[in-house]
Amino acid sequence: MGNVLEIKPLSRVEGHGTVRVFLTGRKVESVQLNLSESPRLFEALLVGKPYDELPEIICRICSICSSVHRVTSLQAIESALGVDISETTGLYRELILAGGQIESHSLHLFCLVLPDYLNATGFADLAAKAPTELKAGLRIKAAGNRIQEIVGGRLIHPANLVPGGMGKHPTLDQLKMLKDELQTVLPDAEKACKLFGTLNTPLHQADLAQPCYMAVQNEDSGSLPTKQLVMSNGEHADITRYRELLTEQVVPHSNAKQCRAGDVIVTVGALSRLNLGIQLESRSAQAFFDARAQLLGAHMTANTLAQGVELIHSIERGIALIDALLDLSGPLELRAPFQIHKGSGTAALEAPRGALIHKYELDADGICTGADIVTPTAINQSAMERDLYSLASALTGADDSDLARQLEILVRAYDPCISCAVHIVRI
Repeated sequence: MGNVLEIKPLSRVEGHGTVRVFLTGRKVESVQLNLSESPRLFEALLVGKPYDELPEIICRICSICSSVHRVTSLQAIESALGVDISETTGLYRELILAGGQIESHSLHLFCLVLPDYLNATGFADLAAKAPTELKAGLRIKAAGNRIQEIVGGRLIHPANLVPGGMGKHPTLDQLKMLKDELQTVLPDAEKACKLFGTLNTPLHQADLAQPCYMAVQNEDSGSLPTKQLVMSNGEHADITRYRELLTEQVVPHSNAKQCRAGDVIVTVGALSRLNLGIQLESRSAQAFFDARAQLLGAHMTANTLAQGVELIHSIERGIALIDALLDLSGPLELRAPFQIHKGSGTAALEAPRGALIHKYELDADGICTGADIVTPTAINQSAMERDLYSLASALTGADDSDLARQLEILVRAYDPCISCAVHIVRI
């Protein structure tokens, strides 16, 4: 007679989830990943709202990912209305995205997964076992937070980014302060990357599937907006045709849609970006070169180390963007002019956890008549279930506590953002 091992709730992840392992005796028959947080219904909530309210609403899908949701929303709206933003606005948007990645990656590395590597039982235990590393992680996170506060106007749900531009520009003194803070924490990030490259993995070495990586790319990977989705199997699509590449379906055991590229299970995130050739700054490029044997062609258990490389990159990129802003001269345009009209707009950006897509339909008055949002965790959900099954099968015979611990570690390696993923409406 079959039985079910339920891991509920998943700990040290963003949002609420459950893993169910279905067994016959000790044999694993199947594994279900249930992203069980209550559906947020955001696609339906946007319909009927004016264009300028969409970024205000959608950035509240999550606190950690609020900046990238707002920028993606703005770019989809501007695509629909034919708005050409200024160079200054583009630089500030890139800067807040760098800040969001710094904040998110440092939170994940130091607070959520480092306890797994050090076998710490909680945050207090981690502070006792690795006080120096934890303090460094919190310093890095604070720098990312500061960027979002100064550019976005507040720490979460940024209000200063608006259709066509900015509400106001940060002062030169604020930019210089941000640069000083980023330069201060850059050595901390480099030490962190080396640390995660040398720590022994806490995961059982199961024979996980070779991922098919997917990422958002552009001709110039440092510019906005981005142009296409690319995959490591050679498939690609312009972002306006993303539905020709990606399909989503509602599954009965989860409040998030599962996404595939046709019949292919794809993975997104830091590891995918590195394997698909993200353009790195100098010191992060060296860190990637040093860790290439651990990262190239790796499965998602290497995503943590990939985030370490990207943490260096985001800090370096933030410094470069601030330098570019400080070099600007003359009067700075706050908002680009535009006219309201009927249109359809799609935008895709790399969120900390992977590819994020927004599409809106607007009527002649700028009212939203349709919305579609594809999130990184929804894209990764099928891959997570596949890898959870492979790991559970490799651990046949393990006691329930060991099996549960290993499966939780694997989920954390993907760094899921469950709040972003659970926005379905069941019909």
